[in-house]
Amino acid sequence: MRIKMQTGIISKAFGVMMVLLLLSVNLAAAAPAQSERHSYLVGLKPGASSKALEAAGIQFASKWDNLDAVNIIATDAAIQGLARNPKVSYIEEDRPVYKSSIGSSYTDGAFTWGLQAVHAEQAWNVKATGQDIKVCVLDTGIDYGHPEFTRNGQSIIKASKNFVADGHPDATDGDGHGTHVAGTIAGQTSDSGSRIGAAPGVDLYVARVLGDDGSGTTSSVLNGLNWCQENKANIANLSLGSDRPSQTERKAFDLAYKNGMLSIAASGNDGSGKIGYPANYSSVVAVGAVDSSLNLAGFSNYGKGQELVAPGVGTLSSVPRGTGLHGITKENENGVETSYRSYGIEYAGLGSAAGPMVECGLADSASSCSGKPASGAWIALIDRGSITFGEKIQNVTAQGASAAIIVNNDAASPDDPGNFTLGSAGSWIPSVSVSYDSGIAIRSGGLGAGSVDLSAWDYSYFEGTSMATPHVSAVAALAWSANPGVTNDQIRTILHTTAQDLGPAGQDNQFGYGLVQADAAVQMARGGF
Repeated sequence: MRIKMQTGIISKAFGVMMVLLLLSVNLAAAAPAQSERHSYLVGLKPGASSKALEAAGIQFASKWDNLDAVNIIATDAAIQGLARNPKVSYIEEDRPVYKSSIGSSYTDGAFTWGLQAVHAEQAWNVKATGQDIKVCVLDTGIDYGHPEFTRNGQSIIKASKNFVADGHPDATDGDGHGTHVAGTIAGQTSDSGSRIGAAPGVDLYVARVLGDDGSGTTSSVLNGLNWCQENKANIANLSLGSDRPSQTERKAFDLAYKNGMLSIAASGNDGSGKIGYPANYSSVVAVGAVDSSLNLAGFSNYGKGQELVAPGVGTLSSVPRGTGLHGITKENENGVETSYRSYGIEYAGLGSAAGPMVECGLADSASSCSGKPASGAWIALIDRGSITFGEKIQNVTAQGASAAIIVNNDAASPDDPGNFTLGSAGSWIPSVSVSYDSGIAIRSGGLGAGSVDLSAWDYSYFEGTSMATPHVSAVAALAWSANPGVTNDQIRTILHTTAQDLGPAGQDNQFGYGLVQADAAVQMARGGF
């Protein structure tokens, strides 16, 4: 699946690619191209031993006897030789995989809208919290010290391991994605202002299979999946994927399902009718994302393999401590103060500002803010569109703005503040985004005085099928904890049967069987399914 990433990530990845390209050109001048080594997955014919692959130019990285497959690092010349080896059934690239979130820095109150939508509290009220269920999170790792992962003074992280060859001594999360996913499943506190974890009774197992840039390889996922099985995990959460299948990966997930584990994966964020992998394998539950209006999110993939949907827009959860952004936006009009939910824009400066709100339209010029005061602090109100967010903030900063509010133009999701980035770190003013509906409300009676406050936080709002997937994993854990004697196949059927039907009656390509419902799933499991 082609993952829609933030501009900063794309720029970083492009820079790395250019460095590698220049390096390869220099190496090509110094040595034959066939000496370059790449990672491959090789399938063995039944009864064949990996020893049959031993040859010059081949280095073994991983061996999976249960899959009749190996991961090798080999030269092009060695691969050409393997293609003629009668013991080899196939050779495939160790393809890249990526996290399935769009990322960002709305819900205030006792529970996030996601927990409310899946009826998590109702399941807890009948003593189903996910207790004694093991959930393995294959992702970018975790912030071990985050308070969301401590229960009764003890860590709920029962084991962890790093499968990315980047020098990390453990599964510490350098990206934030894995910590967010894990918090959505098992968060323990209300320190964010809302409860975030749908299955607070589970035990977490953390396999770091994606690096600090949110990407990994098929081999890292397979090694993580095997480790999850060794630890007897009931559920594997995979908020990641690729737009291409892998024979080796398919065999691994088929075997994991046969052995009793339930794998749940993100459908992808291309907004296309093609579900990514591993979600698209028949042995894996494919999860799409809905917004708070229970519409399929614009970014969510869909298709014949769509199985379930869950909340994936404006998802509040934990991130490595101090890396989130907490935005507060207020307007004071005629003595009445109104608060609007807002997201911090990536790379925006921390701080606060108060003063009159000034209309700046698209902020596409250095004279776009009409009626700005001659002196003192003021806040630019900006519409999304036309130019980049970074250019907009530069233009209003040049006109003297102390802070900025960008209004999302997505009328299809009118309560979504959006997911914006300034592109890179810099000397930016505090900048937040608000929803389409909030923009209308702010402007409805004429602009009054306002305030913007942006501070570091241990939480953040993300969106993506990555965020929907842990909601489904958590509901599966709740149902399983209600009846530990059921099988993974039975839990899967329970999720289908008890889902809230959305869209056309019955299973469909957009919503699958529908929105997972924890209380109904627990009731069905407990009824002796």
